Amino acid sequence: MRYLIGTGTWHASDDAVGLRVAEKVAELGLEQGFRAEAVASGIDLLSYLDASTEEMLIVDCARMGLEPGGWKFFELADVSSRKQLAGISTHEGDILKILQLARETGHTIPPIRFLGIEPQQTGPGPALSPALEARLSEYARAAADYFRRAERPS
Repeated sequence: MRYLIGTGTWHASDDAVGLRVAEKVAELGLEQGFRAEAVASGIDLLSYLDASTEEMLIVDCARMGLEPGGWKFFELADVSSRKQLAGISTHEGDILKILQLARETGHTIPPIRFLGIEPQQTGPGPALSPALEARLSEYARAAADYFRRAERPS
């Protein structure tokens, strides 16, 4: 199975963009050859890391120095965390720490890519900023197109 995993925090404005993209993909009927899942708890990502997972695209907000709403794909090897965490916790969301835990506990790590979306704001609030809300369908289509491109022969 191939997964689009939208991650984030529901009530932290643009930090919810990954979750909202996963919902939008399903709403637009774009799930073809993959399954879109909104995963708000990073530790829940572990349930997708097994031998049946062929590939994963993780969609999340990411500070990359782009204009708010800008986006790009990148590889797991291209990213490092800036979060200051005490360690691995089920209450702190750091996808990189969760993937480290998965490796250390023997989970199968499939090929993973990220679709990072530059936030405008990440403070408390249930709504995306206007800059990201206006482009939500664009992000959903870009994520779905990623899987269509990945189907071409190598």
